[in-house]
Amino acid sequence: MLYSVKRKIVEKRHVLRRKIAKKWSSFLEHGHEKMTIMFIPHDEKKIFNFQISKFTISFFVVLFMTVVTTSSFAYMKNNQIKSEEEQLIENYREIHNQLKSYEKMTKEVSQLMSEIRPEIEDLYEMAAGSEDISEIWSMVQNYDAVSEEELAHLKKVLPSEVFELKKLQSDIACATNTVKTVRNFVDVRSQVINDTPSIIPNRGHITSLFGWRRSPFGTGRDFHTGIDIAAPEGTPIRATAPGKVIMVGWGGGYGKMVRVQHKYGFKTFYAHQSSIIVKTDDYVKKGQVIGYVGHTGASTGNHLHYEVRLGNVPINPYPYMSRMW
Repeated sequence: MLYSVKRKIVEKRHVLRRKIAKKWSSFLEHGHEKMTIMFIPHDEKKIFNFQISKFTISFFVVLFMTVVTTSSFAYMKNNQIKSEEEQLIENYREIHNQLKSYEKMTKEVSQLMSEIRPEIEDLYEMAAGSEDISEIWSMVQNYDAVSEEELAHLKKVLPSEVFELKKLQSDIACATNTVKTVRNFVDVRSQVINDTPSIIPNRGHITSLFGWRRSPFGTGRDFHTGIDIAAPEGTPIRATAPGKVIMVGWGGGYGKMVRVQHKYGFKTFYAHQSSIIVKTDDYVKKGQVIGYVGHTGASTGNHLHYEVRLGNVPINPYPYMSRMW
């Protein structure tokens, strides 16, 4: 049984080989067949002809098809590359125009920075109280510092605008620090102004300034330790700074009066009041009503006698309220 199967397989293989050999022989036979190609001129000259095998014709046909296909592919590829090249050129032109625009902007910002540098230096000198303005432009540490050799190499590779932008970045950072210093100064100054006498105690008009004057009670001259502000009776009197009320009551020639202790050694006196609405040890805010205008004590009419003292020394109140008049 097994022998019979093997025999059949061998026979089939032999038959297949014979068929393949026969077909290959037929292919070679047909391939080597000659074909005659003739060129017949119209002027009846000698006819030119030659013979060529089918293999040769097939070879030239395949070669022609290969050349045509390759050429077509190369043509399409060349067109694609050309289109990409044109797009790259257009992109380059656009980038070049943008760089020109950025270059112009960089120069404008640099010019603006040069113009405001003196203003920044003046602000810093005023706020910091230092005349050494050179320290302004060294406030920022340069974290991307490079060696001189690397810097020389970068200057050959990178456009000059890059280094100009880096300088502007550093200057702007230094200017920002200066602005913060000025802001701190303004904040402190604002706080000092808020804590010291700096507003008008009552509406009205000044009838007597600080200093020597002719006595309103007779002949001669006396030293006036405050400012008199005339106003209708009952006009509200306001504390000119936050502080603690240290005295409320009758003050002899001052009449009904209030004394307020403020920060930095300042005291304010409010005399000749018709009535008082605060009491000793009260804490008052700037602008808070503490009483009303009257003419109690040694007074020739309705007015507020307003004093500012530093420690126990009377000082002219006008500079502390002049900007409000």
